[in-house]
Amino acid sequence: MTTESRFVSTLARAWAVLVPPRTAELSSFLLDPRAGESGPRAAVDREGRQHLLVPHTDDASVLVVEENSALAMSSRTLAFGSSALDYVDVACHDASLRREFDQVCADILEAFEEDGASHAAARSAQVIGRWRRLLRTVRSRALSPEQRIGLFAELNVLRALASVGLADADSWTGPEAKPHDFEFDSASIEVKGVGVDADHIVIHGVEQLDALDGKPLHLVVMEVREDVGGERLADVLAEAESAVVTPSALRAKVNKLGYSSDDDETRFSLGQVYMVPVTTGFPRIISDDLVAGVPDGLSRLSYRLDRAVVIGLMRPAHLDEIKGAIA
Repeated sequence: MTTESRFVSTLARAWAVLVPPRTAELSSFLLDPRAGESGPRAAVDREGRQHLLVPHTDDASVLVVEENSALAMSSRTLAFGSSALDYVDVACHDASLRREFDQVCADILEAFEEDGASHAAARSAQVIGRWRRLLRTVRSRALSPEQRIGLFAELNVLRALASVGLADADSWTGPEAKPHDFEFDSASIEVKGVGVDADHIVIHGVEQLDALDGKPLHLVVMEVREDVGGERLADVLAEAESAVVTPSALRAKVNKLGYSSDDDETRFSLGQVYMVPVTTGFPRIISDDLVAGVPDGLSRLSYRLDRAVVIGLMRPAHLDEIKGAIA
């Protein structure tokens, strides 16, 4: 178990037993009993808001208050035993971000494990600043319906592969603006999620349907439909996070794409899945087709493939067959 997943698991146990106090200001859970009374604590207040309390001995002036932020931080003197201590109090004011808050807490706890109370305020401020910037970016650019469909398809592939140990978060390279959605030592996988009414498939750039480093390239087209009995992106993401070794890396990638749990009520299900190795006869534009190469000044090239034509060249497949392509 990685350090991060260990912290997330410990936090999950804490949140499961903590209840809002009736009279006290906070109800707390000691996250590491070996540290005695001076260790970090998870806590909830009377309104049910979650807090992380980390002892600190350094300057608290680095803890910046930001209006309207879902993440609040301050320095407080609190007593949970025989003596009072100064704590960095990090609180989440948005219940929809509780999964993200676990990642915030895990990052802070990892920093505390490295540097202890002598740098806890400074390290906590760094972590909170990074997460505030990330959350602002995410909320400024919600996913379009087509992007949700594409993300649902890619996360389904990642979940299927990671659940049998064939992929980790670093295998999913699409969010990093790499040519293909998945890269493995033995093959590349490009995944296209298409809605039921889509009559075309969009290809981005001259590299997306071109082989990389001589490896086989497989195109997977997944039909995705809205379905009240289906899964939300959050459902698939949660299972994928539990299957990968580095869930924080996976969460960072979906956040980079603009995913927000605030806007995740639509449920989807998978329809037919198709797969084909992309070879010379497949309809595509690659750099070799451009005699003089890609002209200077030309960027963000994209083109459309007729869905019916592409599907006609492919064969129905199952997620298990994708596993076979990279095993």
